[in-house]
Amino acid sequence: MKEDKRRFSSVLRDNAIHRMYEEERRKAGEYAPYLSKGYYYGRIQEQTGLSFRMISQILNHTEERGNV
Repeated sequence: MKEDKRRFSSVLRDNAIHRMYEEERRKAGEYAPYLSKGYYYGRIQEQTGLSFRMISQILNHTEERGNV
């Protein structure tokens, strides 16, 4: 992914969303591949209040950045 000029707060939020997604997949265990993205997005939405569209944009178009 090209290096873009994202605000520091946006990078922190994006990293948190990526971590939440991975945590939910870990909690689902062996059933993780069978659950829809909508299920995961709904779980993240409950915790953050972000829209499905924003969660989708973060997970599909950003990468978790280290050292932040």
